[in-house]
Amino acid sequence: MRDIRHGRFGDLDGATVFGLARLRQEVFVVEQGCAYPDLDDHDTAPETVHFWIGEGVSVLACLRRLCEAGRWRIGRVCCTAAERGRGLSGALMAAALDELGPEAEVLLDAQTHVAGFYRRYGFVANGPEFLEDGIPHVPMLRPGTDR
Repeated sequence: MRDIRHGRFGDLDGATVFGLARLRQEVFVVEQGCAYPDLDDHDTAPETVHFWIGEGVSVLACLRRLCEAGRWRIGRVCCTAAERGRGLSGALMAAALDELGPEAEVLLDAQTHVAGFYRRYGFVANGPEFLEDGIPHVPMLRPGTDR
């Protein structure tokens, strides 16, 4: 397995920021055809941590963990088409959740066709399916152990 890296926006160098943005653009905007402002204020928020696996200057998989309205949330989980099925996204999920610990409640909005992936990490659907950018999503929650 390749090394998992992580850091807050202010700790990232320009090449890493470019690699993260490029991968997210390739997957969400180009491949999935969603024209939306992918880069947002969550990326630069002090509590947001970006997790990624790279090779040289290329980012192969990434996600971000942020705090929204006092609640932890994972989003922007993606992987290059060539690396899918090799466990990179799973390794990133495990790292992001391990750092928070089992007591932390975590939210995410899963594309419905990959909700099973998130179930492996303790997430359960916690609301009705909805469309976002024409893609069916389901809100999911990993209840913390302190509840």
